Amino acid sequence: MFRGGGRPPFEGLYIYALIAMVAYFAADLSVVYLRPKMLPTNPPPARPHNNQQPTFKGMDAYASIYKKNIFNQDGKIPPPKASEDGGPGGGNGDSDAAPVLTQLPIKLEGTLVHADPKKSIATLLIQAKNATQTYMVDDDMEGMGRVVRVERRKLIFRNSANQRLEYVEIPKDSALAFGRKTNAPSGSTDAKVQQTGSYSFTVSRSEIEKQLANLGEVLNQARMVPNIVPGTGGKVQGFRFVSIKPGSVFSTLGFQPMDVIQSVNGDAVNSPTKAMELYQALRNSDSVKIGILRNGSSETLDYTVTK
Repeated sequence: MFRGGGRPPFEGLYIYALIAMVAYFAADLSVVYLRPKMLPTNPPPARPHNNQQPTFKGMDAYASIYKKNIFNQDGKIPPPKASEDGGPGGGNGDSDAAPVLTQLPIKLEGTLVHADPKKSIATLLIQAKNATQTYMVDDDMEGMGRVVRVERRKLIFRNSANQRLEYVEIPKDSALAFGRKTNAPSGSTDAKVQQTGSYSFTVSRSEIEKQLANLGEVLNQARMVPNIVPGTGGKVQGFRFVSIKPGSVFSTLGFQPMDVIQSVNGDAVNSPTKAMELYQALRNSDSVKIGILRNGSSETLDYTVTK
């Protein structure tokens, strides 16, 4: 460990190590001495306080937003505002608004409401053509509109001219006066319906026209359902009277509850449209034969239309 002379090998470095230690302690003592003088003697300046109170605006300030209804409470986007020039979506009101009474030259003569709304039928008199037509949902009404829904005594459609929902209905105060006079003499002109045999009748044409004008009331006097043949997968063969109001038109014409109308003038009645043809046959023919099924037996009701 010692070289010649007996000295340690790093003896020359001791002096530098001693100087470094003295310098470190001197610096540490200087910091301890100077630290109190380096700290601030005055408190920091106070931050300005915001004493301004929040301002609240009344509902009047938001009136323009409220009127525009951009935040609809029902969660739905409001319909476009109607324009002044009667353009698309305007002029006559919203196209999806509540239906309004139509001004078109049409008259509702009767409705048949089916359990399936698409199979319901309405009979309209197109006054411009003096013609009666039957319509179902989505049918075009001679270019005037398209059927949207058929209800009892009411037909709702979309007007083709302005795309607005409109309706035509049968007045609730429509009266019936279809009287049965089976005891009147056969030659009497006052007899509107005469039963001349077990299954034969004579009917005044003027009375038919009068009653068909109130077809909605006539249809309300009985309830009919499709007569589905068992084992045919739902095949319809005629329409069955479930109930008939006593003294009604149907009773006067000889129909009974549970009768099944099977044919009109030889044409099978297997759809609501064919059932409606019964009324048209009464209006346009001088002789009408209606095939029915009564108590399991096929019978024919024979009607002769007189002047």
